[in-house]
Amino acid sequence: MTLSSELKKRVIACDRRAQLELYELIYNDLISVAQRYKNNDEDIQTLINNAYMKIIANLHKYNETNNFKGWIKRTIMNEIIDNFRKEKNYKEFFNHDYEIEKVQVEEIAKIEYKYSNDELLAMMNKLPKASRMVFNMFVIDGYSHKEICEQLGISGETSKWHMKESKKRLQQMLLKR
Repeated sequence: MTLSSELKKRVIACDRRAQLELYELIYNDLISVAQRYKNNDEDIQTLINNAYMKIIANLHKYNETNNFKGWIKRTIMNEIIDNFRKEKNYKEFFNHDYEIEKVQVEEIAKIEYKYSNDELLAMMNKLPKASRMVFNMFVIDGYSHKEICEQLGISGETSKWHMKESKKRLQQMLLKR
């Protein structure tokens, strides 16, 4: 996906049709990321709309030599992280009294051949919110545990515990099928 310089200029000039054209161009990429973090349509649309508004507001900063798809995905990820931080009970998700053992995270098995995207998304949406957040950031979006810790304000051990817990729960769900 590329953004033409003509479309960029029209969007920056507040051309409503150009803004709609941009929205239609990036919508599928925005929703594919948002659906991994939220499981109800209202929250998903809120994330998409907030990210879209930030894209419009900062489009003048976008450098055409960079990957446009990567830029918009980074914008929605930042919106997801900001939203997660704003949630009222944010700290409660990460307060646990479990003994955290050192875990070396193995590569996630390639199960996409056995299950549809909708089935996998439904399983991920059954994970506890904090574990789902860490799992998505680590496995799908490629953040390191260190980056997750910095973004979410948690310890490395907590991040690793949530990753281990997510894997355990997903394995249980897969075995039940």
